[in-house]
Amino acid sequence: MPSCGGGHDFPKATWTLRSMGLPGWIRDQLPKPDSTEDEVQASPPVSASSGAPHPIQGVPVEILQKIFTSCAEPRPPNHAPSLKVEPEWIAITYVCRYWRAVALNHHSLWGIITPNLSSAWLKVLMTRSEPAPVDAELRVGSTTVKRICLCVDEVIAVLSDCTRLRSLRLVGPRRNVCAVLDTLRSATPIHSLSLSLWEPGPPIVLPEELFGGQAPIRRIHFSANRCVKAPRWLLHGVTHFTSGEQILLSDLLGALRQMPTLTHFTLHHCRAHWEESDAPPGSPIQMPHLRNLVVHADTPRFFAMLSQRLALPQGSKRRLELRTLAISGWDPWAHWFAVLLPMIEAANGLQHVYLTGGTKEGIFRTWTGDAATIYEDAEFCFETFWYGSPISKDVHVSNVTSPIFHINSLCDLLGATKWGRKLVLEGDPTRSELPASWWWGLLEKLPAVEELELHPNAVKALCSAWDVVGAPAVLPVLRRVQFMQTEASVSSVAATTIAELPTYVTTVRKGLISRIVPSKATKPDSPARTIAWVPSSHGSCDALPSVVQIPAIYAEPTSGGLIRLLQGGTGQSQA
Repeated sequence: MPSCGGGHDFPKATWTLRSMGLPGWIRDQLPKPDSTEDEVQASPPVSASSGAPHPIQGVPVEILQKIFTSCAEPRPPNHAPSLKVEPEWIAITYVCRYWRAVALNHHSLWGIITPNLSSAWLKVLMTRSEPAPVDAELRVGSTTVKRICLCVDEVIAVLSDCTRLRSLRLVGPRRNVCAVLDTLRSATPIHSLSLSLWEPGPPIVLPEELFGGQAPIRRIHFSANRCVKAPRWLLHGVTHFTSGEQILLSDLLGALRQMPTLTHFTLHHCRAHWEESDAPPGSPIQMPHLRNLVVHADTPRFFAMLSQRLALPQGSKRRLELRTLAISGWDPWAHWFAVLLPMIEAANGLQHVYLTGGTKEGIFRTWTGDAATIYEDAEFCFETFWYGSPISKDVHVSNVTSPIFHINSLCDLLGATKWGRKLVLEGDPTRSELPASWWWGLLEKLPAVEELELHPNAVKALCSAWDVVGAPAVLPVLRRVQFMQTEASVSSVAATTIAELPTYVTTVRKGLISRIVPSKATKPDSPARTIAWVPSSHGSCDALPSVVQIPAIYAEPTSGGLIRLLQGGTGQSQA
């Protein structure tokens, strides 16, 4: 195997497998850094305890191939690029003769071409991958500091006659990428095409003879400073379309009309100038198979205008994600939010509200669906996120502040004030740099909330604001409160039920009794525990519940504030 781009340091290359996420029983078989390649190739793996052949020798070839393939998967775009000119997984072939034989005969493994490869390695992979399909990501142009870019002639030499392309992603200056595309005339079973182009210029027109004019492309992803115009035959079978183009509304609608089988469409940060007059919304384009519409933008204008001009089937999922740094208010967008209200009401309103973070950075989400519906499965989702925003409402530039100070009015514009049933406050108020009274202001905007999940420190923040705001009756129908486990990740919220009240309890009465016995240590896996009990006028049994233990974090003042919150914020103890 050639030493492409400077040769191999065999032991070090092999040792890098320890950071590739392989199971421990496989990592244990890797040669030590002071081993030689001859020593490794001479003997198969053996058990450290008995000297007998290691059980890995009995692993079926198909299983090893799947493990090797997982090691060869390209890095996600948001990960640091590899600085090596050889495949990152190549150390697999140095472990033992058995692994080497499996890898060399696993053609699909060699068909994964990543952008860090030198031209010499690129040729090796193309040869060893035959007859398997090829998934290639290449950067065309001059060499950069972090990533290798191949010259146009090198890419053309490899791809022009390839008839095994399954997916292709080309990144680079538009003139270089277009020069490569002009030579790809051979028929190939490619199903995914991604183009990321830079440099200003006119719209890019793909050649009619691209891939022999008959490739079964199902996924396209275009990113450019202008629109990319593809042949009609290429668009006809597309099911997934992602556009990062600065594309005019009329051009985008024209492309969508050519995609009768489209099921997923995502628009990424389009900043082209769209006007209502560009394409009047008179007769919407019928998109009978479009089940997912996602728009990432800096304004709701793009999502609203698309929604007016595309007719989606019932039950389709629509998502709007806004990136906002600092704003003076939502008034400039009020018209576009009003356009969204009919589709929100058709999905029974925004019943879920989620907030994490603080003034500098954070996320606000709200979505439709019943109590069991997660964000990704809702018919309508709205998200706004901010980063690097002003940390104080009194410190601002040009009268703009962090979006979190305007969440209350946003709830009004989207109808969450009327429909919100479940509220999740994941962030830690002690780190949010918000005045304690702000949290009461948010709760006051969501009087329909029945279930509340919150960070344990949020209770302390609410209690500290009690006297400041006069304890308004903010959540009159609240019936359940949950505390999140602080160790839980953002993507998987673990919660413990703290209190669940009968729906008929709405006021604090003289019979309120609370028993609290703090424990010495928290128990993250402990079951839900009730800490508040309110006798019912509808039953004959007023026996106290069993004494329970709760984490020590819930001191008496904290629990008292929580009980008042559960009673609807009326909050004043009665004699």
